[in-house]
Amino acid sequence: MLKYSRGVRIRYLVGLCLVISASIAFYLVATHQPETAEMWAARHNLLPGQVVNNDDLEIRKVRFETKAHSYLSAEQSINGMQITRAVMRNELIPTGAISQKADGFNNSLIVLPVGREYISTVLASGEKIDLYLVSTEAPFTAKLIGQDLGVLTFDRKGIDFNNLVNLTLIVPTEEVEQILSSTQGGNLRIVQHQVR
Repeated sequence: MLKYSRGVRIRYLVGLCLVISASIAFYLVATHQPETAEMWAARHNLLPGQVVNNDDLEIRKVRFETKAHSYLSAEQSINGMQITRAVMRNELIPTGAISQKADGFNNSLIVLPVGREYISTVLASGEKIDLYLVSTEAPFTAKLIGQDLGVLTFDRKGIDFNNLVNLTLIVPTEEVEQILSSTQGGNLRIVQHQVR
């Protein structure tokens, strides 16, 4: 019969304790992992009043330490619903940022030609802007013709030799006539609400 010295037995017991401790730790970590869920996220900036379609969304698998009821699960279709507050690109879509009511907003899209030199290089879809008309004759004056307008999209390449860019804005329907009638006799200028 083999006999082990006291030092060998102690090392054996310490090794056995370490193996058992590691196994327990692994079990505890594995059984207490935060839950994962598939949630809707914005593929690009979304504006209030915008109707959501599949091109606006992407699925993100995320881990939550707590319940994920504050965000929209990808198990629920939100195609055709309207955005009620701005959602930035890559942001998970909160439950309070969407409405099933199609008549919750009364917005229209207008397209305005704006000189490329008057559009900031950091302007992006989903941002809010103020729109001014600057007179072309002295004394040069600026007039606010649209406030808190949402940028849907714009073409950075320009549309003609005048170096104009088509800027598509989301505006309240009741302001369309006033804005369009105020765009003559000057140059349009854009003021961004925030610079990133």
